Amino acid sequence: MGLSQVLDISNTGLRATQSGLEVIARNIANAGTEGYTRKSLNQQSLVSGGQGFGVLTTEITREIDEFLQFQLRKETTNFAALDIRQKFLDRIDQLFGIPGEANALDTIVNNFTESLQELSTSPESFTVREGVIGNSQVLAQQLRSLSDEVQSLRQLAEDSLNDAVAEVNDALKQLGKLNLQIVQAGGTPSADLLDERDKLVNRVAVMLDIRVEADPNGAVSIFTTGGNALLQGTPVTLLFDEHSDIKAESQYNQDPLLRGVGTISLLDDTGFAIDLIRNGNLKTGRIGALLELRDQTLVETQAQLDELAHGLALALSTRTEPSVAATAGAQAGFDIDLAGFQQGDIITLDYTDNSGFIPVQRTVSIIRVDNASQLPLDNDVTPDPNDTVIGVSFVGGVAAAAAALNAALGANIDVSTTGVNVLRILDDGAGGLTNIDGLSARITSTALQDEGLQLPLFIDAGNSPTAYTANFESGSQKLGFAGRIDVNTQILANNELLVRYSSSPETPIGAQERPAELLARLTEINFEFSPTSGIGPSTSPFNGSITSFAQRVVSFQAGQADRAASEKASQALVKTSLEDRYERAAGVDVDAELANLITLQNAFAANARVMQTVNDLMQVLLRI
Repeated sequence: MGLSQVLDISNTGLRATQSGLEVIARNIANAGTEGYTRKSLNQQSLVSGGQGFGVLTTEITREIDEFLQFQLRKETTNFAALDIRQKFLDRIDQLFGIPGEANALDTIVNNFTESLQELSTSPESFTVREGVIGNSQVLAQQLRSLSDEVQSLRQLAEDSLNDAVAEVNDALKQLGKLNLQIVQAGGTPSADLLDERDKLVNRVAVMLDIRVEADPNGAVSIFTTGGNALLQGTPVTLLFDEHSDIKAESQYNQDPLLRGVGTISLLDDTGFAIDLIRNGNLKTGRIGALLELRDQTLVETQAQLDELAHGLALALSTRTEPSVAATAGAQAGFDIDLAGFQQGDIITLDYTDNSGFIPVQRTVSIIRVDNASQLPLDNDVTPDPNDTVIGVSFVGGVAAAAAALNAALGANIDVSTTGVNVLRILDDGAGGLTNIDGLSARITSTALQDEGLQLPLFIDAGNSPTAYTANFESGSQKLGFAGRIDVNTQILANNELLVRYSSSPETPIGAQERPAELLARLTEINFEFSPTSGIGPSTSPFNGSITSFAQRVVSFQAGQADRAASEKASQALVKTSLEDRYERAAGVDVDAELANLITLQNAFAANARVMQTVNDLMQVLLRI
């Protein structure tokens, strides 16, 4: 090997060392840059004809653990979901208040019942009656305010979904351009391009759960966990038809004509749109959490408020109409007077079905629904998990309703009328297949006097007529009722109606019967509350007083917020641990880079020394 060859070999060493110094300089300069991964310069021996001729630098590669990167991306998606959920639930918890504190919902309900307690002992006091009126107004106002806040949070979720979809579209668009750059570059993609690629993929992963597939050339394809392609060659476009006025009635429905909120559709390059919400492909990430909040969590919260408002109104305004025993030959059953029976009122029929080997107790809830377009009703419109619900129109009077019930109940139950308002329900005779065990009706009073001790104190200020009967004439009246509840204006004008339940003869102003009855209905009588509120399972709905339900609602929201905070904290630990491990594997360690810098400095000096030595030898040869 001649001196010129030695000089060439040293020269390759200098070039390799210079390239290495450049990589180290970039690593140190980007030590704090988000998304930057440590780069390494690969080199190999330069061989020709079986003989080494120096060193050859190859590509610059990234120091990453792909499995760790996959895990971190997945846990980041989960953390994004828990983070947004915790923030919303914390806000709801603040709205409902700390159980027992002055501004908490349960305290406001208790203040109202305590004022009724005082009224039951001092009905003659104008000041006490005004106290009941004032507390009832505060309670109604609190329910309306909470309902408005819940819908504002749903609107915020809707607006945030619009922003999140825009963020995904922007990231996918940039990824599409970056993929093209990577493919056009050919060969091994630039490590810096791969860093930019991963940063964009991470932006998408924060928003929704994705599956990422990397091609050998460095380009990526992205799919939803349901298999829908978001980026495969060219990016798709996500569409979100944002709604700007979210109300309690605005809910998601697979039927676009019935849907009151926005949906996320995937528009592919052929122009075909797929509803990703209907297909259940958006479960986690920021988008998944916002959808859950908008369509489930906050809907459930509204249902709790509506259920409380519903219970307050009906507990105070309804009366139970008993039945009387009736017979016709061998048939036996009951007659019930339905005078005053309104839309939404319920007849409860209990009977024994003897058609099988073992007698079975059955319950039928018969609800007046005059709007035929709302029929049939689902069984879950009542909280009883074991009843059968039948909606019946009374437009043609009790006789027409009896004919409809005959058809619905079957041949073993006989339904007829014995007067203008009297409904008769009989079995199929002695030894037959049915036995009628009981018959009663829940009838809502709209009159303020002369119908009993009940009182329609709370009304539906958003409907006409304003009476609250939980009817189904235009969908469920209960839905959103908390946002419309108010105090009966006639009682506001004359607080003596809190006491005087009869006008002829007029009830004495010191009578305690009505206040005591209203208090007992709120604090002592138990009701079943719909499991749609999330309080109690569907198989065993919460059964308790109005006041105990209010306490349960506040405690439920506090528990939800605490669990969300705990889940977020646990997920944060997992995410932080993975970030630390990933950073150790892929991040820049400045101390290590400085150590490498010294090594390269020595190598550079050594190569330069070799070249200097060769130069000296060549000078000696030239002088000979």
